[in-house]
Amino acid sequence: MTEFNDVAVFQPKSKAYFKNLKSHGSRGILVKLTQGSAGGTAYVNASAKEQLANARATGLPVGAYHYLTCNSARYGTNDPIAEAKWFVKYLKVYGVKMTEPVVVDVEDGSLMANATKDVKAFLKYVELQGYKNTWVYTMGSWFGSRISSSVTDRWWIASYGISKLNIPAAKAWQYTDNWHGLHVDGSHDYGHMFKAPKATTSKPAKASYYDWNPKLVQTLTKVGLYKDVEFKHRVRYYPAGTQFTIKDVVKTKAGTPRLLTESGFYITANRENVRNWYYVTNPKQVKAIKATYLYRDKDRTKRVRKYGKGTEFTITDCISWGGIWILKTQSGFYITANKDYVKIF
Repeated sequence: MTEFNDVAVFQPKSKAYFKNLKSHGSRGILVKLTQGSAGGTAYVNASAKEQLANARATGLPVGAYHYLTCNSARYGTNDPIAEAKWFVKYLKVYGVKMTEPVVVDVEDGSLMANATKDVKAFLKYVELQGYKNTWVYTMGSWFGSRISSSVTDRWWIASYGISKLNIPAAKAWQYTDNWHGLHVDGSHDYGHMFKAPKATTSKPAKASYYDWNPKLVQTLTKVGLYKDVEFKHRVRYYPAGTQFTIKDVVKTKAGTPRLLTESGFYITANRENVRNWYYVTNPKQVKAIKATYLYRDKDRTKRVRKYGKGTEFTITDCISWGGIWILKTQSGFYITANKDYVKIF
């Protein structure tokens, strides 16, 4: 277990100051960076740039925190996002790395009685900008009451005057506001604060192929059209959104499925690149995307009438018929299963 400090404009910014903290056992520095938003208090710690630079110069790892004052119930759902944007702006201006700890300080009385939603919104925005080592700082009395314990798994909890913090979820504990008599906050780090989250590694997903004839497919990516099933002789590339009518599924010597098109050439059967353009299972409820006909027979030769865009149908069955799929409606008639004409709602 190591010790670290957090500083604000009230603490010195000199290199000598951080050398002194280090000599007393500090192994990291968190600097207050911002408070509020561009349209609110728009506060920036005037000493932050030098505090970060001089702490780094002494060999101490650093991070930054934002003091949260938003209230979406009072000022609208964009309020926590506005504060997150203000924080991220200065994380970038002052060169805080995306692997370094960035903290939202949740303790202000202006926050909602349950600040969970606002904190989640704030963190989501910060993380979407690439800052993954995000933390939440709050008081022990707020943890699980004014803010849900489910918000994060990186908690920095403040609680003074006790010999042990009985909050197992805490990965850091601020236990004093006068560390070694130096008038600076002091915290225990349980080994996580200044370590970047481990990148998750997973095995690439195994390719998934159509091993049955989808009849009609639309490309999701650029795909090649080939003269041969082994893909040695390409005819040309087709852009995403191109549709192909499929005659059959054919396998390579290695057993990889390919789709044989109506033109006699081949395209990939990989579901990452092409998708079936007919519903092949009962979609239950569909809505017409464009005007389409309802038919009395499965061969769709006897029209009932034409229905306009937006018409809704209850579907009782999806039937493979005549080389394609059709949908049977609750009224006992038939309609196309082509996704260009109907969609699930």
